[in-house]
Amino acid sequence: MRQNYDDRKIVKQYREIARQIVRKEGLYKNMDQDELREQTNFWREKFKTKPMTERDKINIFALAREAASRIIGLDAVVVQLIGALVLGDGKVAEMKTGEGKTLMSLFVMFIEVMRGNRVHLVTANEYLARRDREEIGQVLEYLGISVALNESGLDKDQKKAIYTADVIYGTASEFGFDYLRDNMVRQKEDKVQSGLDFVLIDEADSILIDEARTPLLISDRKEEDLSLYQTANELVQTMMKDDYEIEEHKRFVWLNDAGIERAQKFWGVESLYSAEAQVELRITMLLMRAHFLMHKDKDYVVLDGEVLIIDPHTGRALPGRRFNDGLHQAIEAKEGVEVKEESRTLATITIQNYFRMYKRLSGMTGTAKTEEEEFRQIYNMDVVVIPTNLRVNREDMPDDIFYTKKEKGRAIVYEVSWRYEKGQPTLIGTSSIKSNEWISSLLDAAGIPHQVLNAKNHAQEAEIIAKAGKRGMVTLATNMAGRGTDIKLDPDVHKLGGLAVIGTERHESRRIDLQLMGRSGRRGDPGFSKFMISLEDDLLEQFESKSWEKLSTKLKRKAPRDGKPVNSRKIHSVIVDAQKRLEGANYDIRKDLLSYDEVIDLQRKMVYKERDQLLERNKLGVSSEKILREVAEYSFIHPLELEEEELEKYYSRQKELLGGTKFPISFDQVTLMDPVEVVEEIVAWHKKERNKFPVETITAIEKEVYLNLMDQMWVMHLDAMVQLREGIHLRAYGQQDPLVMYQKEGAQLFEKFQADYHFYFAHALLELDPDGLIQG
Repeated sequence: MRQNYDDRKIVKQYREIARQIVRKEGLYKNMDQDELREQTNFWREKFKTKPMTERDKINIFALAREAASRIIGLDAVVVQLIGALVLGDGKVAEMKTGEGKTLMSLFVMFIEVMRGNRVHLVTANEYLARRDREEIGQVLEYLGISVALNESGLDKDQKKAIYTADVIYGTASEFGFDYLRDNMVRQKEDKVQSGLDFVLIDEADSILIDEARTPLLISDRKEEDLSLYQTANELVQTMMKDDYEIEEHKRFVWLNDAGIERAQKFWGVESLYSAEAQVELRITMLLMRAHFLMHKDKDYVVLDGEVLIIDPHTGRALPGRRFNDGLHQAIEAKEGVEVKEESRTLATITIQNYFRMYKRLSGMTGTAKTEEEEFRQIYNMDVVVIPTNLRVNREDMPDDIFYTKKEKGRAIVYEVSWRYEKGQPTLIGTSSIKSNEWISSLLDAAGIPHQVLNAKNHAQEAEIIAKAGKRGMVTLATNMAGRGTDIKLDPDVHKLGGLAVIGTERHESRRIDLQLMGRSGRRGDPGFSKFMISLEDDLLEQFESKSWEKLSTKLKRKAPRDGKPVNSRKIHSVIVDAQKRLEGANYDIRKDLLSYDEVIDLQRKMVYKERDQLLERNKLGVSSEKILREVAEYSFIHPLELEEEELEKYYSRQKELLGGTKFPISFDQVTLMDPVEVVEEIVAWHKKERNKFPVETITAIEKEVYLNLMDQMWVMHLDAMVQLREGIHLRAYGQQDPLVMYQKEGAQLFEKFQADYHFYFAHALLELDPDGLIQG
């Protein structure tokens, strides 16, 4: 993507600093390793008390540049240093494929450690984390910086050791899960993470935007009647078009009056929206989503009797990951495979909210400018396009547009065949498995040998991508195959025109189109890209616009059907418009998700903060007594003139609080006493009983009981929030803003959650039996 004026101005300022760094290359040339490490220690000590100046920054970059030159034989060029300076200022650096983002990361990580920060470098998968840790990690270690790899499946002690390192490589999910697990521990010393100072995200658009809607979940099994999914499947299979409405772009489906009537009759309930029918309503809505919004070979695949999610942005299957809140079970019922138990969420956080907790955040990627608004709005990060070191020599051709998919298919085969004949390697990009398999069958019929990469064989990804630049190789891949891996060309391929990239349809996001094009023409290599699309492609078929419908009908009527492309500016502008609208719709969905998740995020932070404070403390006496007093006052000192029903609630709460305890005053006597006096009696008796325990013993018991109750109730609260979220959109029909109602009712649920675990804690305090403990 071309730089805009603002980028050029910013880059110009950084370029001067980068040139000064290069001019300093003689500064550390004659120093040995020990002397370089002394320099590292000097800077670390200096910035504990003094701020970093621009001159300091230039010298630190020059030090890291010298180490990289010695250890991996690479001299950072001006544009890489510009990129590193951009990252150091907490921005997103857009840098083309093959321009050396990995080396660029060295400088920003090194300088952040000098500032006294722990640095996390996040990559898209463990393979890339391991590769980059080995390459750049050795340079950092040469300079005396400790480096670690945060892998999955490690035990607590191994994790703790990892988090003592200055620089830690890992995936977004592994860092996020460590955070969630840390907030489930019972002892402060069991925590492993050591502060969220600075994070550098590789493939930032993939992780911060594409993955943003994916919540990280720690869960266990939830017991429920799984046969209900199959029953609801029978209902949904009988539904007619008139029973429901769909908003495909918003991924939303709902029942209209005819559908409600059909469902009520099927389930045998008077009202589908009554409290008694909540389970039936939820299961019905889940099966409708599974049937009408989730598409096989696009959103998921069925392999060996198992439903596997497809990552919409890479086309990869995600084994082990399941749609949450019952949607996975609904798809299993739809596909007629075994319906497995739904998991119950114990802890959850979205990628967005996890990374927003870091003190400083920066990211690098090959494509980000099209999502600049989202980076700025959600993460407060600007995007700066870094110029390439060598001119991009890829030839990007205008789209070829065909009337039908059939004509498009024939043209793709012709395009690939003549390139294959001359030996030019070709990468063909598709947006779904269905399209991938269709093109594969056409190539087979034409006798063109090719490698296929999609969600059904993603295990061989690195191997397949490694061969994609070889002479005569044809590779067919869904979306962003082998992202993060350079496609290296055979030497004799340069004179054949480099790697040819053929896009078989425009994607929902222009950014993904640019990623596909960026696989070719790396580091000044020659290359070629062209998209070959049809008026029947999903992007245009789903595009709702009266002027497009009119133009489309006119074009199809006048079609000469000679197989030649119908290239018109009008259609090109329609495609760009369709992409922009879809990008906007997807951004709105992510923004909407964030607005809803912020309600839970606020609650989560309050709960985790209370947990941390509890783990820090050695004595609980004062707060235990305070909670007991509040609960007793709430249970006994009730307002005057209560209705009969309200009074009953008060009496049952009083019975529940004192029931099963050894409180010496009988309940009959309690009802005759002054409420204030009852509260004082309860508190005084508890104090006396508590003092019979050794201090360490009673503290450990109270801590354990409080944490147990808090964690159990938090899981139930998360479940209640999921139920609330699923039904909240129905409020829109009552002219209510669903988000406002979710915030309001979510706050009420949170108050209830807090009141509940305090009440049960107070009850547990009154159950303590010092005599039983001493005897035992």
